[in-house]
Amino acid sequence: MGTVAKGCLGAVLGLIAIVIIGVMIASCAGGSKDQGGKSAPSSSSSAKQEQARTYADADINVLIREAKTNAAAANKNYKGKDVKIVGGILENIDSDLSYITIKGTDRNYSLLHVRCSIKSKNKELQDAVLKLQKGQAVTVYGRITDVGDVMGYYLDLDKVETAK
Repeated sequence: MGTVAKGCLGAVLGLIAIVIIGVMIASCAGGSKDQGGKSAPSSSSSAKQEQARTYADADINVLIREAKTNAAAANKNYKGKDVKIVGGILENIDSDLSYITIKGTDRNYSLLHVRCSIKSKNKELQDAVLKLQKGQAVTVYGRITDVGDVMGYYLDLDKVETAK
């Protein structure tokens, strides 16, 4: 074996040793823990947290009227709040299932609506939306993320059901 071959063999063995040491250090450090040292919550625990939410009842016509009358006050009152919006009519279902929109029944505010974003990982919610039709009366549950005087409300959708 020549000196060049011995040098290459030594370099390869050295590289393998470095990789093995790195793997050992990573496994001792507990790679599945977050920076706070606590295990990350499982998806089932986050689903339980969503189910444990308390939703305040809200009539869609009242919400829309408040946004049109004073969007700043409506934003302060509702942004970040978990709500159950009743009285809505399904206006649009996005073809990619990324959102739906619902409107109220008050013709004075016909341009304003609630845009409900659907999380792409929530297959159960997507399946529920696939069973709906435009024009149906629906009740939506979620957290309001924004309010505007032109478009209305933005909501992260947790649940949708036909109105009873």
